[in-house]
Amino acid sequence: MNSQIKNRFLELKVVGQRCAMSPEYKQKRDMQLIEYLKHALEHNEVVEFEDVGFCYWNISDNYALQRDGHSQYKNHVNFYEHVKNHDPVYLFWPVCDTTPRLTLEKDGYSDFWWSLYREAVQQNTENRCLFPEFCAHRAALTSVPALPHTSEHLTFARSTFEQFLERTKDSEEYTFYLAIYLSLTAQIAPYDRSRLKHLCEELIDELSLPNIEHDFLIGEWSAFTTPFCKRKQAAIGVNSIINAFIAGGELQTARELYLSACDKGMTKNHYIESKLT
Repeated sequence: MNSQIKNRFLELKVVGQRCAMSPEYKQKRDMQLIEYLKHALEHNEVVEFEDVGFCYWNISDNYALQRDGHSQYKNHVNFYEHVKNHDPVYLFWPVCDTTPRLTLEKDGYSDFWWSLYREAVQQNTENRCLFPEFCAHRAALTSVPALPHTSEHLTFARSTFEQFLERTKDSEEYTFYLAIYLSLTAQIAPYDRSRLKHLCEELIDELSLPNIEHDFLIGEWSAFTTPFCKRKQAAIGVNSIINAFIAGGELQTARELYLSACDKGMTKNHYIESKLT
């Protein structure tokens, strides 16, 4: 990563404390970062392929945080043009996060996002770069009530995720992949309550493992190609499953699992707590 870009990015990027900031301050910081990255691209201050992609990804991400799908779409078109003629695994990069997808859909660019996702899936049929692919399937299958999937998109997302699970049964991350798939589908279709609960309990046992942080920037390609450590996988999976139980009205089960996870050292989730009180 270009050291100048990295240092300036770290100065401008708001990480982990957005909830404590005023909307006006958040928007100001987001725009400062967008303008800096756009300037770096326009003045050829970044030239390496992955550094350029990093800039495009973060411009889109910060427009998405502002819920500005129109500006994000323009940047995302350039992002796609940047990656489309390289190794096909890079096609997962523009579709590996949920917030940009939801913002594009909010402003009428649903078909655009899904066309990128379909192309990424169709161009990658071998197990060459699993974690970016997983991130893309997770983004595709995530649903929110205000932006329901079309039946066509939902069927495709479930099918591709299921095929991915079949191909990755022997991977170290399989339990995590399965937990995310089941928790996401549980929010849109009938689910096996006991299986989901058992899987959550299995992941809770892994919360006692040591936490290993990787020194990657948000949006950096290496951050998507390197799987989370087992403890982080467990925390993400447990939170996802508890949210599925909450969405299904199983508040007592969600409360029991949440308290058990916190006892094992999981960081408290204020959103979950607001739903359980």
